[in-house]
Amino acid sequence: MDQGNSRFLRKRFVIAGCGAVLMAAALALPQLFSGAAGAPARQICLTGALHYDYRSAEDGPGKPWKTKPVRNANVELWGRERALGTVRKLTTTALFTDVSDGGFQACYTPGPAPTVDLLWVRISTESSRLWKVTNGSGATFTWNSPATTAVSSSRALGTRKPPFGDMRAWHAFDTGNELWWKRGNPKSNCWSARETDNNACTELTLQWDASAPADAYYDTGHHTVHLAGAVPDSEHTVLHESAHFLQHLLFGGWFPRVTRCSPHWVDKASSGTCAWTEAFADAAAAYVLGDYRYVGENGIPTSFAHGPTYDDGDTVQGNVGGSLLDLWRTRDGGTWNRTIAMLTEHHISTFRAYFALRSAARLDTGRPARQILRNHTIHY
Repeated sequence: MDQGNSRFLRKRFVIAGCGAVLMAAALALPQLFSGAAGAPARQICLTGALHYDYRSAEDGPGKPWKTKPVRNANVELWGRERALGTVRKLTTTALFTDVSDGGFQACYTPGPAPTVDLLWVRISTESSRLWKVTNGSGATFTWNSPATTAVSSSRALGTRKPPFGDMRAWHAFDTGNELWWKRGNPKSNCWSARETDNNACTELTLQWDASAPADAYYDTGHHTVHLAGAVPDSEHTVLHESAHFLQHLLFGGWFPRVTRCSPHWVDKASSGTCAWTEAFADAAAAYVLGDYRYVGENGIPTSFAHGPTYDDGDTVQGNVGGSLLDLWRTRDGGTWNRTIAMLTEHHISTFRAYFALRSAARLDTGRPARQILRNHTIHY
């Protein structure tokens, strides 16, 4: 799939297991059809859109309220045909909310009865089996439309929103789209080109604890990003922690042994391994969002331009992160794709090792590239 266009194309899929296959149509979501050959199928559809409110740390310490559509979330139609029937999932193909407006359309072809006793739409914080957001018990967050009774024709439900207390979970889920769209994998719909079977993609889990103090970290043993409190207000933080998962999969399940990294700061020295892994995550978030900073959940930004508070050298994650962004944007054709490919072929523990491997990946290591590093006080 053309990664440069994937953010605009993932509107309609059919799923086999956990993989997804693009279909040509982009205007209508998949529908279910049945009935005798040559006879038109009588369908009943529930349509609408799902949006969420969120506080935007990226817009400053005041974190103003904004609204976005829920994109690429799993959609199911639930109900029963008869009053004494069994409540069950009625859809058998994979449906997703639309990437442009969060729209959904879920359809069912009933039996001979003119009405369906009960219908509702269920949308969850999961996209296929690629990524999901769960609560502390491991369950995905779900939104159920109001149950519609005695349904004999299609219904338009309008634009709805999940429960207010769950909004940060929906924000974290929707933010996951941004990294998936730019993951740089031309070989499959999985996160890494090391995984070529669309039926066996490793899934990213983001677990959000609403009541815990603000915190965020990635657990390599369980492919899980832990988010707490108001952290999902920062898309940079959600993407930063998710980028640790991406790098872990690019390395094929290996990860550097990171030292002197607790705590770590954008502008202060740590270690070569800490600066490299944290800088990759910082730069990934900024690359995906199209900016040049890290923004925490408090809305306070830190630029990757080397400034007066910065220590010098390649043990400073801000120096490494700024160098990566400048290389990708000015020396690597405006994309990180060849860096992503490099990480699928090598285990890299430090930025120095990464820079030394760039020439083998047909990436600049000459005077212009070295000047970029010098701008960030890194001298090789």
